[in-house]
Formats: sequence, C-alpha cells, structure tokens
Amino acid sequence: MINLFTDTFNVIPSDRVYIQNRHQVITYGEIQSSIAKFKDQNPELIGKNCALVSNSRFDLAKSLPLVASVAHKIFLQPQCLKEDVIEEFYSKADIEYVVKISHADIEIVKVSDVVILNKSEQEWLLSTSGTTGTPKLVSYYIASLMKTTKKDVVKGANFNWGLCYDLNRFAGMQVYLQAIASGSSLTISESEEDLNLIVADFTDKGVNCLSATPSFWRKVLMTKNSNSLPLKRITLGGEIADQTVLNSLKRHFVDANVIHIYASTEAGVGFTVKDYKAGFPYDYIGISKLSSIELKIVDDLLWIKSNRGADTLLNGSLDVDIDGFINTGDIVEVINDRVFFVGRDSGTINVGGNKVIPEEIESVLNSHPDVVQSKVFGKKNPVLGMLVNAEIVSEKTLAKDEEKVFKKELIMFCKSELVSFKVPAMIKFVDNIAVNESGKIVRK
Repeated sequence: MINLFTDTFNVIPSDRVYIQNRHQVITYGEIQSSIAKFKDQNPELIGKNCALVSNSRFDLAKSLPLVASVAHKIFLQPQCLKEDVIEEFYSKADIEYVVKISHADIEIVKVSDVVILNKSEQEWLLSTSGTTGTPKLVSYYIASLMKTTKKDVVKGANFNWGLCYDLNRFAGMQVYLQAIASGSSLTISESEEDLNLIVADFTDKGVNCLSATPSFWRKVLMTKNSNSLPLKRITLGGEIADQTVLNSLKRHFVDANVIHIYASTEAGVGFTVKDYKAGFPYDYIGISKLSSIELKIVDDLLWIKSNRGADTLLNGSLDVDIDGFINTGDIVEVINDRVFFVGRDSGTINVGGNKVIPEEIESVLNSHPDVVQSKVFGKKNPVLGMLVNAEIVSEKTLAKDEEKVFKKELIMFCKSELVSFKVPAMIKFVDNIAVNESGKIVRK
C-alpha cells in the first residue's frame, strides 16, 4: 500500500520547492511539517471520507497532502457541480466531512455519520466533466492513478511543471502526481488569471514542462512573450491534437518534445503519441505494442480496454462490451497506416439528415494560416433542422469590410476541403472562444 505523502515525500530533499505561484513558495520540507501538525489538530478526520472544496488551485495543492495524510476517501469536488449532483455523490461515496479550503482558513463541516467498511487502501474520487450528460463519479486507488508516473527523484530535480488544469480534474491530478512522484516543482496558475500574466509567471519561475488542451495551447501561442518559455516537454490532451497545432508548437518551441496523450477520467491514461503527427499509428489497434491497454474500432468508434482505468464507478454507467472494452464515444477514421480522431459521437450536428462533426470542420478552419482558433456548432433551421455555424478568432484585427472578404475566403477554403453540407453557413468573428475548467471548448 502506498502512502503518497509520507513514503514519497520522505525521499525528496526538504529544501526542494513543492509548489509556488507569484506570491508564495512552499518546500517539500515545509509541507511535511504541516502534515504532522494537521494530524494532531484534526484527529476527527482520521480514517474518514472527506470532500475537498476550493476555488484556488494553489490552496488546494497546499492542503491536499494534509487531508490525504489522514482521510480514507478523498473526493476532489469540482466547484461547478449542481446541488442535486453533489448530494447524490456524497451519498454514493459515504462522505462524512466537507473540508472547505481558502487562502485564509480550512473549515471542516460534518455532513453525515457513516459506518466505515474496513478497507485498507485509500480511495481517490474524481468527477467526470459531464460534457455529454450528468457527471459520473469514479474511484481510484493511488497505485492506479500513478501507473504511468515517473518516480526518479534525482532526474525530477530538473523539471518544473506548470499547472494549467484544475487540480480536482483527472488531467490536473496527473500533472500534480507526476510532479510530486519525482520530487519536481509545481508552478500553479489560477483559471481566472490573464494568460499573458500566466506565461510571464511561468517564464519567471522557469517552468519547462507544461500540459494543456489544444485550445489552451492555441491561446498560449497568441501571447506576446510565449517564445520566452523555456519548455523542454509539451503535452496535449483532452481534445483532438490536429496537425496544425502540433506544427505550430514544434516551430514555436524548437527545444521541446511535443507529445499528445489519449486519456479519460474513466479509462485512465491510454497512450501517448511522440512522432509529432496527428492521430496515432494503426498498429496500436488490437494486440498492439502498447502495454496495459488494448484498442479496437467498431462502427468508426474507438473502444479501449485498460488496466489503468478507474477501480470503481460509484455513480453513472459506462458502455462496456462482454470483452471488457469501454466505448470511448470518439469517432475515428483510418487513413493508410494512421488512425485519426474525427470528433465526439455525442456532439454531431444533423444537417438535413447528414451527420456533421464539429471537430472535423474546426480542424479544417484551424489549418487556415490566418485562423488562430475556431468553434463550430449547430443552429436550428426550419428547413434543414440544423445549420453549421462557426466562430473564428482571426490572426489579424479586421475592419468590417475586411471581415466580409475574409468570410468569403474561409467559405471557399472550406468548400475545397469539405462536402457542401459541412461548409459553415454562418461565420462570426470573435475575440475569444471560451473554454471550461478542463481547458476544453465550451460546447453547450
């Protein structure tokens, strides 16, 4: 059994930086001292099931080792959950205490009395994003969460990770665990901060490893000082990493390795792609070179079987076949020896009976040299049911007459790449495309 915050921290030099932001630096030695004090001051939490709530990534990272050093279950509760979902999750997870974390204080609220089953392993509970419906609640043992993390404390001294995901999401936890498992430093940004300021802070702190969604990376590339980031490792996940964003990152950060990762909260970390190409090699399908996972394609949908996934699904359901494969809901297309992601099955737009996948059109729009980012969505139409609409962030500031010219150019560009019913009927230029707390484009 792994005790993350004692076994791991004991082998990390105490003066090494654990977390930092613009205002504060905390070393591994200081957080170990805080763990000891917290145990003495909060004996009521020993062996209990706790939900952790905070609107600050830094404050959550500061307090997480304290609560996790004593609790039996740790539910990293996202702020955005609705009250009825929270109530159901607390019931399914037998939550006894809610720990509310702020910069100034830790408030502990008892919410129920539960008879704890005598389980030896600590459980970590995570909510899915719920972008395709009601969020699910999954449970991991720490060994499962850390199956793909590197644990070389000597090499870890050379890495400074930047955190751009919320810590209460699977992607954020993967970055956090990778950093602390190898005794690396974690520089933490907050979701509401200006991206130019985040890039400046990451540059000032020497962040050299950064993981984010393709949408986030497109925004980073728009910031004026992004080329000052001393990046050695770039990872992309959570959305389709198309060739345009991969090429842009490679050109912009010539000293960095660019890797895209396929993962989900339910199935865990699937696989990585390191050849700077969109999609993944076809020989990943079937009994492949990949360890710990198996992939197959059924009716253009990707299915995955993995021993890196959640240990238990506490709330919600998965589409699992008799062989143990999970339907990922990701539509894929095989071209020669490559498998390409096309989009989400749940996000298709019906245009006059034809299926349109927003991500496919966004990939085409994003490949135009004067488009920074795009978002495609359906809009109701009395004749065709839905029409394809697109929002565009342009590389250049455009006057009204220039917008008209550019719209025509983009429509002609799409017509050269797409069948007619997929070409956007309406195009609107915007300054920014919103992303959610997971760094993904907001599609609702």
